[in-house]
Amino acid sequence: MNTMCSITPFPSPTMNLQFLEEILYDLPPLEGVFLHWHTHGETATTAGIVSLLARRKQLLGSTTLSGASIQLLYECAVDSLRSLPGEEPHSPWLSRPLHARILRHRSSLSAAGTQVLLPPGVLVQKTVSVTLAGTLMLCSGVGLQRLTRQHLRTIAATLALRGRAVKQCTINPFTYNPVETFGMQPGMVSPFLHPCRPAGLTALVLLPWPQQCEVQGREVAISLSLWESLALPLSCLRHLVLSYARRAYPAVRIIELESEGTTHAHTDTITSQSLPAHLTVESASGPQETDKAGHYPGVAKLGSLNRLHHDENGQANDAGRA
Repeated sequence: MNTMCSITPFPSPTMNLQFLEEILYDLPPLEGVFLHWHTHGETATTAGIVSLLARRKQLLGSTTLSGASIQLLYECAVDSLRSLPGEEPHSPWLSRPLHARILRHRSSLSAAGTQVLLPPGVLVQKTVSVTLAGTLMLCSGVGLQRLTRQHLRTIAATLALRGRAVKQCTINPFTYNPVETFGMQPGMVSPFLHPCRPAGLTALVLLPWPQQCEVQGREVAISLSLWESLALPLSCLRHLVLSYARRAYPAVRIIELESEGTTHAHTDTITSQSLPAHLTVESASGPQETDKAGHYPGVAKLGSLNRLHHDENGQANDAGRA
């Protein structure tokens, strides 16, 4: 029996998104936060930035990523952009910093609705929750691609689920409210979950996308809120998702599906206990070696993210007492 308590009401079509959008635009913009990190480094988070991100989450709730998620996403995105091979001539557009990559658009509670709001050449990141024989996972891809029966068979085989698991599949199950389970509104659910709040996932599945989209220089829009997306080169998405998942929820199994014409999948599970010094692990840019503390090079520790987490909780508690 599902004993999950309802904390946030399930979003309804009458939800006052226009009011929340007005609140968003009354807050200092994320561009300023990203510019500060670009200028002073990803770990140069001031008390003012911590307070701003916490208040943003307090006021906007599940319509925005948490401050901890935004900071970790920024750090992983910078690292993923650095992992891309250099190309000549070097285009200022392709090399623009993250504060110049934020897109603003109307809100939508579906990936299809968000896609029509994005500029040409930018694909929405589409993520759905799936249960296979009661096993909860997130499946993430780009554009409006669908989860196929072949995908489900491959996932079930990879997780060693019984043969009839595919017939017991539910996409976006009602038993897992996206607000309660992932802390996000429908239409912006993504792998960029709060790093301090496990969502009970068994696996994260990366769906394949056409290689031609990367060759064409397409970008992918990652939801920061219902009104903001971060546009990144599609070619760095795999590295970004893997890097974020390994830091935010390292015990969750990662399944990478190959192209539609194959039935194979690559899997990866990394727990905090399995990261000894100088362990080499597979990453999107090839083998990546950790430092003596077991961290990835160029990536900050989670201390500042924990401060954001505690500050968000503190402001929420203060608001409740008020």
